[in-house]
Amino acid sequence: MASEHRHDVLIIGGGNGGISAAAHLLRKGCRDVGLVDPVEQHVYKPLQHYVGTGIARDDELSRPQASLIPDRVAWHRTAAVAIDPATRTVRCADGTVLGGADIVVAPGMRIDWTLLPGAERALASGDAVSTFDVGRLARTRARIAAFEGGRALFHVHVQPASGLETAFKPLFIACDRWRATGVLERSSVVLVHEGSRLHRVDAIERELRKHLERYGVEVRLDTRVVGLDGASVELEGPAGRTVERADLIHLHAPYVAPAVIADSGLAGPASGGFTDVDPETLQHRAHPRVWGIGDGADLGDARTGGALRMQVQIVVENIRRARAGLPLARYDGYTVAPVATARSSLSFGEYDRALRVRRSLPVPDEIRSSPLWFALDRFALPQIYWHRILRGRL
Repeated sequence: MASEHRHDVLIIGGGNGGISAAAHLLRKGCRDVGLVDPVEQHVYKPLQHYVGTGIARDDELSRPQASLIPDRVAWHRTAAVAIDPATRTVRCADGTVLGGADIVVAPGMRIDWTLLPGAERALASGDAVSTFDVGRLARTRARIAAFEGGRALFHVHVQPASGLETAFKPLFIACDRWRATGVLERSSVVLVHEGSRLHRVDAIERELRKHLERYGVEVRLDTRVVGLDGASVELEGPAGRTVERADLIHLHAPYVAPAVIADSGLAGPASGGFTDVDPETLQHRAHPRVWGIGDGADLGDARTGGALRMQVQIVVENIRRARAGLPLARYDGYTVAPVATARSSLSFGEYDRALRVRRSLPVPDEIRSSPLWFALDRFALPQIYWHRILRGRL
C-alpha cells in the first residue's frame, strides 16, 4: 500500500517528547513534520501528584491537544498500530499509511494494573489509591484528606516507571498534611520499596532518608507488593511473604511499553519491550533512521521531563548530523529527581548516567529541600512547560 504522505520526519506520540521534538525540528528548518497521536487532551504529568494530594487544581492539569500542536505540523489524529522500520512506514488505526525519512518513536508507556493482582478491585473500591493514574486523582485526594489515623502504606517500585522519584511525593505531602492536623501522631506509615536502597545517588538517598525519619516512616527495602485483596496487602520481602492490612494504600502504578514497539520489531532482546536504542545517541541499534526518546525508549533510569528535554535536543541534532555524515552528539543520561518533602518544600536533585550530581541552577545545593525548589516545581515549571518546552524554545 502506498503511503498517504511521506514526511521528512514522522513522530509517533504526542506527549512531551513528541510535541517538543516537532517544535524543535521546525525551528531547525525541517519543513515537513508529521505527528501521529489520537489524544485530545494533553496532561502535564508532574502535576498529577499535586492534584491528587490536594495542592493543585484539576483545571491546571491538562490543555486541549489542538492548542499545543505547533503550526505547520501535520497532526494525524489516530494511533500507530504497526511500524515497518525497514521502509519507515507506519500503519495507523484509521487505515492510513504514513512514512518518514526519519521516524522518532516517542509513544511513552502505559499503566497496566493487571500486573498487580487485585489492584483493579482495590482501586475501584477505594481501598487503594494512586496519584499516578490520572483517572483516579479525585478519589486519591479525597481518601488522603479523609484519613483520620491508622495504618497507611505507600508503595514504590523500580524501573520501568515514569518519573520514578516522584513516587515519594504523595507520601511526603500526605505525611506533612497529617502532621499539621494531628493525624500523623495516631498513624503508622510504612514505605514499601522494591529497591535495595532508596536512591542510587548517595546525596539524594541521604536527603530522602532524613525526611522519612522526620515523619517517622517505617522503611522496608527489598520488599514488593505482590497482591491485594481489598484492604489486605500481600508483601514479599527478605523474610518471605506476609499479608497485612492497611487503612490507606497508595500504589505506584506498574508500567509497560506500548505493544506497537515489540510488535514492530523495535524492541531488543534485553530492552523489556521498549525501543532498543543506543542510550547515548538515541539511534535505534538496528535501524539508523529510527530514533527513540522518552518513557518508551530503553535508556536506563532517565524517565523524567528534565531528561526528555535533553533527549529532544540530542535527537533533533543527531537527525541533522546523521544526514550530513557527521559524528553524532551524545546524551549523558542527565535526569532530575524533584521530590516534594512537604506541602511547600522540595528537593531538586539532578544527576547523570554515571550518578554524578549535576547542578543547572546557580546555587550551591539543589538537593537540600527548599521552598524555593517547591515554587519552581509547582508554579514555574508548569508555565515553562506549556509556553516554552512544548514550543521548542527550551
